[in-house]
Amino acid sequence: MSQGSAAIDALLDREAAVAAVTCYASALDARDWGGYRALFTDHIAIDYGAIGSLVATVPADEWTDRCRALEGFDATAHQLHNIAPAIVGDHATVTSIVDAVHVVGVGDRMLLGDLIGRYAHQLVRQDGGWKIAGVTLTVVAYPAGKEAFDAVFAAARAIFAEGNPA
Repeated sequence: MSQGSAAIDALLDREAAVAAVTCYASALDARDWGGYRALFTDHIAIDYGAIGSLVATVPADEWTDRCRALEGFDATAHQLHNIAPAIVGDHATVTSIVDAVHVVGVGDRMLLGDLIGRYAHQLVRQDGGWKIAGVTLTVVAYPAGKEAFDAVFAAARAIFAEGNPA
């Protein structure tokens, strides 16, 4: 294999890893739960402790079901930038900055919860492509304030629970 061919293969490999991470954000916002689930290995290590959420290794189906609570929001926008893939063999780490906007209507008001954070996605090569095996979210800032972020999530969870009785 020529050096040029190897460089192209490496570039395509990095782009495929980045695509898995951008699809993570896109599928959340589109509420594409089948597409979202397809991004993962069978078990996924989640560390969302920075926002008071799950820190555990769970079946990917369970994580996908937990994320369905986003259906309680009127809109979300998980915007990724400064995406940096690092690949070593069949393992990759893709880091990025996320601006995660969450909007929900309560009565005659629209509530906004926003966070700026860092994602670290751990990927493994599987079935001819990249699968997400772990996600860590760290928080850099809450532009509208932590109280606003917590309030919008509480409202969305209540709306989701009303529409999805146990």
